[in-house]
Amino acid sequence: MLFLLKITITPVLVALMSLAARRWGPTIGGLVMGLPWMTGPILYFLGLERGEAYAADVAVGVLVGTICIGAYIAVFAYVAKHAPWFICLSCAALTYMVTGYATSKLGLSLWVAAMSAAASLLLAFLITPRVKDAGGLRVLPWWDIPARMLGTAMLVAFITFSADHLGPELSGIVATYPVILTIVATFTHAQWGWRAAVQLARGVSLSLLSFVAFFLVVGSMAESIGLVWSFVLATLAALLISSLLIFFSQRRRPAEPESVKAAD
Repeated sequence: MLFLLKITITPVLVALMSLAARRWGPTIGGLVMGLPWMTGPILYFLGLERGEAYAADVAVGVLVGTICIGAYIAVFAYVAKHAPWFICLSCAALTYMVTGYATSKLGLSLWVAAMSAAASLLLAFLITPRVKDAGGLRVLPWWDIPARMLGTAMLVAFITFSADHLGPELSGIVATYPVILTIVATFTHAQWGWRAAVQLARGVSLSLLSFVAFFLVVGSMAESIGLVWSFVLATLAALLISSLLIFFSQRRRPAEPESVKAAD
């Protein structure tokens, strides 16, 4: 059930995030991308199947994985300026796995994991260079979005089957891998250039603060007020933070060049 949910919903989300980045630019696309589009529904179904306590434990694991995503973003943004997309992807993926293995040994509590995740994301945001001009965007072929969706489905399948053959610690690391960010950032770098990829990564690093808030609320309240209400409050918290981030981002940044729509 969860595998079918991942392999059907995730490619659709990648398509929507890609269209958002084209319509509103990589910064806003990145801010929207950080919401728990995939992990949130999956955690909800896990909670229904295995109970609130299990959902709270998984929320801690997701927050630990978010620490690794901060490291992933920082490395991807740094390497993007100096190397092609496949080098960026390789370096970021290696950084994620090494960081994930190290943090899995620490046994972090919910609040420590949440604060560490927020600190990791803020550090990634601060060290990621601010790019004012994403450069000219070229016309994209009709098959661009389907190719992204296919690549996403293949990556989700690989991660899911890999996690099934690993121990609980490593499987948790692999399961939290940033699939949507990987696909969208890689295509952005290959098609629009490193400046757009860095803008996207910078936006995601901020947006994931709403992601942290979501899982902090679920992890701290699922057992006390129930799964449904904890998810309602978590969703409201995530939407509030994301809306504030988009509002202040729109006020402070200059207008970005309008993205080029895909060719017919």
